[in-house]
Amino acid sequence: MNITVFRIDERLIHGQIVTAWIAYANANIIIVADDKAANDEFQKTLLQMATPKTIKLQILGMDEAIRTIKEDTSDTKTLLLVRGPKEALQMIEGGLDLKEINVGNINMKKGKTKILGNLWIDDEDIRYLNKIHEVGVALEVRTVPNERSQDVIKLISK
Repeated sequence: MNITVFRIDERLIHGQIVTAWIAYANANIIIVADDKAANDEFQKTLLQMATPKTIKLQILGMDEAIRTIKEDTSDTKTLLLVRGPKEALQMIEGGLDLKEINVGNINMKKGKTKILGNLWIDDEDIRYLNKIHEVGVALEVRTVPNERSQDVIKLISK
């Protein structure tokens, strides 16, 4: 399996994923690695409805996603989506050899600080993002592929 884009996005699959990121990733498959979604039939149905019929969708719990990706030796181009920095770190610590993560949407919630319009983080998010950075994985933020990429660590260090 060839992870062409690894993205953090609380919304998982939505318009920007369908209209921009699938094409940018040249993906034939989307893997949503998320324990909550994997165990919620209603959410799985909604995610499937949002996914183009030409794209295979797998909604897997975190451990199953790591195992599936590690065992698949094909060159299938894949868009990997996780809900937040904690899950992204879990994928890295699970042994996935990924070089870059696109940080998409981390939405506003009580206690979070606005970094950009679509990037709101708290101390816990910062801790996870820094751990990801410390193991050599680049973190870039942009909503859609044609936006200018910005370094997440530089943004949160300001």
